[in-house]
Amino acid sequence: MKDQQNGQAARAEMEAAKADNEKRSASGSLPRRYRLYDKIKDHVSLKTVDTVIAVTAVLIIGFLIFGILTASK
Repeated sequence: MKDQQNGQAARAEMEAAKADNEKRSASGSLPRRYRLYDKIKDHVSLKTVDTVIAVTAVLIIGFLIFGILTASK
């Protein structure tokens, strides 16, 4: 009898936590990274983001090649 009550109490606690989690996720509180992305997305175009990524990749490859060519043995 006591085990059944403990099981029912644990089940009720799990259901309450699930309902609380669903309510919190439905309220629109997004993780910080999504809020930051939304702020960037409002002010910067996708073409600009692609350009920044491409320039960064070219610079990394350029510095890697420069380092290899100028390395001393």
